Amino acid sequence: MSTVGKKINFVNFSQLRSFYAVAREKSVTKAANLLNIGQPTVTTQVKGLEETFGIQLFNRTPRSITMTSEGERLYELARQIFSLEEQAVELLLSHSTSVAGKLRIGTVGPFFVMDILGQLYKDYPLIQIFLESGNSEQIYEKLLNYEVDVAITGSRISDPRLEQIKLGSHEVVLLINSDHAWAQRVSININECDGQRIIMRETGSMTRRKFEETLQAAAIRPNVVMELSRDALREAVRAGFGVGITSIDEMVPDRDLHYVRIADNPPVTESYAICLKERKSVRGVKLFMDLVKNAVVE
Repeated sequence: MSTVGKKINFVNFSQLRSFYAVAREKSVTKAANLLNIGQPTVTTQVKGLEETFGIQLFNRTPRSITMTSEGERLYELARQIFSLEEQAVELLLSHSTSVAGKLRIGTVGPFFVMDILGQLYKDYPLIQIFLESGNSEQIYEKLLNYEVDVAITGSRISDPRLEQIKLGSHEVVLLINSDHAWAQRVSININECDGQRIIMRETGSMTRRKFEETLQAAAIRPNVVMELSRDALREAVRAGFGVGITSIDEMVPDRDLHYVRIADNPPVTESYAICLKERKSVRGVKLFMDLVKNAVVE
């Protein structure tokens, strides 16, 4: 069949890139900073893309910008396109012996990753490292949305798109202050938590999930007085609001705070280094995951 005179459909990559940045950052201002161009340029390019194809990609209000259903579908394709572009850049730079650029790492706790980052910085001092903390669900979402390049989570995630390496296992303990009745105890039985004032981690925390599973297995019902993030929980325990939960690996020396183990069937979380399989050959991602593998072997 002849293709002479047949029109080739194409998309303006500058317009698509601006759309992708706005969709990813959920902000024109942040998108402009990401792309290092002016906000009016970003706005013009996104509108140009919409006008060219006669489609609305965003719902705009004075205070927010959200994607339409068409915008969400285009965003999924754009993520794949720019991931491939990133890999193309890596291929073109592969002849270079120096390693530079940005590596964005999401982690459930900095203590899980600092030794690896120290080795990474020692071997490749030109790499810029950006660290974001959150619970496992938050970090997982950031990885899927390309907001971080690699991640450390508090459990294995059932997702075939992920490359996962187990780092270790971590006991969940109870955090108390010096005035608590358990202050001189090394451990307690789980039934002693019945009716106890407990400060839980926020929803999405693997530490919380494992502790709740232990409570449910023993039919124990504590008095949950707060749900807080890791740092806020520590301060609430210090102030005497109740008993907190934490990973034993998160404990740092503090004269006002102590931990008590759960003697019978202690809850345990596992840490994993993860990346998207489609991006595991990207240089920074590969270097990080290789260091993780070596650390686990050792």
